[in-house]
Amino acid sequence: MGVKRGSGVSLMFSSAAAQVSIALPARAIAVAHDNSPYISVYPWSGLGFGSKYSNPATLPTSTGRGVALSPNGSAIAVAHDNSPYISVYPWSGFGFGAKYSNPATLPTDTGRDVAFSPGGSAIAVAHSTSPYISAYPWSGSAFGTKYVDPATLPTGQGNGVAFSPNGSAIAVAHVTSPRISAYPWSGSGFGTKYADPATLPTGNGESVAFSPDGSAIAVVHGGTPYISAYPWSGSSFGTKYSNPATLPTGAGQSVAFSPNGSAIAVGHDSSPYISAYPWSGSGFGTKYADPAVIPTDTGNGVAFSPDGSVIAVAHTASPYISAYPWSGSAFGTKYANPATLPTGQGYGVAFTSGGGYPIQQNAVAHNTTPFVSTYPWSSSGFGTKYSNPATLPTGNGKFVAFSPNGSAIAVAHTTTPYVSAYPWAGSGFGTKYSDPATLPTDNANGVAFSSDSSAIAVAHGASPFVSAYPWSGSGFGTKYSDPATLPPAQGNGVAFSPNGSAIAVAHGDLPFVSAYPWSGSGFGTKYSDPATTPTGSARAVAFNFDSSAIAVAHFTSPFVSAYPWSNSGFGTKYSNPATLPASDGSGVAFSPNGSAIAVAHFTSPYISAYPWSGFGFGTKYSNPVTLPTGTARAVAFNSDSSAIAVAFDISPYISAYPWSGSGFGTKYANPATLPTGSGNGVAFNTIN
Repeated sequence: MGVKRGSGVSLMFSSAAAQVSIALPARAIAVAHDNSPYISVYPWSGLGFGSKYSNPATLPTSTGRGVALSPNGSAIAVAHDNSPYISVYPWSGFGFGAKYSNPATLPTDTGRDVAFSPGGSAIAVAHSTSPYISAYPWSGSAFGTKYVDPATLPTGQGNGVAFSPNGSAIAVAHVTSPRISAYPWSGSGFGTKYADPATLPTGNGESVAFSPDGSAIAVVHGGTPYISAYPWSGSSFGTKYSNPATLPTGAGQSVAFSPNGSAIAVGHDSSPYISAYPWSGSGFGTKYADPAVIPTDTGNGVAFSPDGSVIAVAHTASPYISAYPWSGSAFGTKYANPATLPTGQGYGVAFTSGGGYPIQQNAVAHNTTPFVSTYPWSSSGFGTKYSNPATLPTGNGKFVAFSPNGSAIAVAHTTTPYVSAYPWAGSGFGTKYSDPATLPTDNANGVAFSSDSSAIAVAHGASPFVSAYPWSGSGFGTKYSDPATLPPAQGNGVAFSPNGSAIAVAHGDLPFVSAYPWSGSGFGTKYSDPATTPTGSARAVAFNFDSSAIAVAHFTSPFVSAYPWSNSGFGTKYSNPATLPASDGSGVAFSPNGSAIAVAHFTSPYISAYPWSGFGFGTKYSNPVTLPTGTARAVAFNSDSSAIAVAFDISPYISAYPWSGSGFGTKYANPATLPTGSGNGVAFNTIN
């Protein structure tokens, strides 16, 4: 199910899906290495390595030789030198869970590689002494009883292991002729060994990989030509493909096919340490040019990201891991090294995929340092608070937003530069992006990303009252031109329509809300004001999920106003809710499933929620049993509409509730570490 390494190195993709041509984002990259902690894992994004995840509470017992992720991304396995030779942990966007119990029957010696079957129902370990390969059922949370050893064992130390993409075969790269052994695989375990290839590898087998479509199998080995590849019929080796015209320069240590099967990469023990070739049904193409900055020593492990946009090499000398953009035809400019390096030579590398379980988080913008607090979020509520950003916002946090693609977080705050943005991943904040070249002109009160994460807008206190910028993986671009017709007063809130065609600003003077067409060029000509404007200073604005309605929370009864929305702008105002919010509206949100609208307001019950339909407001839901404790400033639903959170000005500053078609559920427990001051903004995030 992956591609492996030599000298006991391995690399694997996180899932069977990663072996076929399916575009999935890479959430994390894992490196098995010498020296404690023996495994290092980093968030991965378009910017490269994020801040290293915390080490597992129970470390592997010695040098990590191979690493693999289960197909659904819920477990990470490390093959290592000392007993128990294999360690497996729960894995999520929050990092390592508590180590699973060891198998009842351990591998017999140093684990040199590990692989999960494509369906995730089995796990196999290649190891140093007979029987050289051990395989176990895997339940998703525990090892089953070890499968019976194959009737015909590999003939020497197992260095690499791989399952075929359809799960019908398992192959072992090993020391001693024939150096590659393959077996049928089923729910019962190993079948009768397949016949050896007619042309054997010429040296010790170090790593093995099947092509993503299962039509080929490749083995890297110690003698020239250092790599041998064969057609694979599903039941036998075909006639060996011709060697590449330009051979790797030294003993092969690792091999990987790209996820779409158009390339094959070999890690080896002489410069340039990594060689890559086009791959087709005819075999090897002309070798690609070497990367401009080559790995620093022997390429022990190699892996492509699940979407094929990155190639990574685990190697013998510092920085022990090197990663490059991969275009499908060439290496790009090497990514910056991780801030915290692996502690010794890298042996195996694996990417996790964007498949598996979504990562959810919650963020609160608040008064008092650190001005923003973030938490993992699950059906159980708040998790342990993430570490604060290394560079804090410079003043009270007024609002917070995640980019829709989950890769960034932005905080609107008092005090220049008025907006701070950071890379974001399952492990929390990355290094703060550079401030925009042209700053907002005063205290920022609201911030929003466009639905495609290509723009960011800030509502602020002085003219032009709203500032917008292109947004990319590099951060802020050059500020867009101001709208031709500015909002007339302090910008208090800002929102893009989900369909990306409009932007709206809530502000402090008539008409209290201004909306503009939005495109890649920025602001268009301002839409006509609504025929019936909000009745007081607008504090927040939101579009519903399909961009068919827009709502404004404002001072003065009825405290919330909603309108149909189309490419023509505002429609005729919907009727007010029969039961109004109790006082000045300060925040508004539609549920992502389109069935509800919620308003945060100044007096008890501080939060009012209503069914929502094409007819507007339904009958107000019952108040939550446990109310927020003070003036509510903001409200948000999570991405699947299963929870609602409210930020307010008295401790605990944030309250969250289950949400369903019946309304509010029983309040979740407060976070263990509370925000430090008045909650002014709240947002949920999901990374798929």
